[in-house]
Amino acid sequence: MRANCKRVVTIDDGCIPVTVLVVGVMDNNCLIVSDGRGEGAPAMVVDPAGDAEAIQKALGWFKLEAIVCTHDHNDHLVALPELAAATGAKVISSAADSRIIEQGQPGYFGDWDAVDPVHVDRKVADGDTIKLGSLEFQVILTPGHTKGGICLYLPGFGGKPGVVFTGDTLFRGATGRVDFEGGSATEMRASLKKLGKLPDQTIVFPGHEGLTTIGTERRRVIEAF
Repeated sequence: MRANCKRVVTIDDGCIPVTVLVVGVMDNNCLIVSDGRGEGAPAMVVDPAGDAEAIQKALGWFKLEAIVCTHDHNDHLVALPELAAATGAKVISSAADSRIIEQGQPGYFGDWDAVDPVHVDRKVADGDTIKLGSLEFQVILTPGHTKGGICLYLPGFGGKPGVVFTGDTLFRGATGRVDFEGGSATEMRASLKKLGKLPDQTIVFPGHEGLTTIGTERRRVIEAF
């Protein structure tokens, strides 16, 4: 069963436009970025959280080159098998979380969030970069919610702030849960310290809920965890 897409909005406050699809019963954020605005411009999807048809529609004439999974939880992966098969885009995750992605998972909430196995084409580590045209996203390994959670950071340019895609590591006013299998409060604390080193004005695009900034979350979450 397809997880319904509830809304689509493009945010242009940072150094690149980011299209956000809010999908499914858990209101997951599926993110689309592109290096360019014209037909055939290379694009990347971060956390294909349900409804591959809606994601492809939002991509429009962009060419999907990469699908990045910030972590291995079902609700962020529902559309991955269909989207990868339909587009041929390379699937990227951390080495630690790729194991579960490649073995597939039964649904936690019924058939809608069951995920078939998908081959991970590239397994990234802390400090790696993911290139999208002229853009270079920095991989930040952020375990705590899962053993191999990652965030993607693009430094600001053109007078606009950078952006960071945090998955379920950092939300607006909260962190991801650390009591699931693979979670760790100690690792989460260290991961938050990494994110806290980013510039204050960096815009945070989390895996759920609305946007925030590193400066805001440093004061109320990162230093308090």
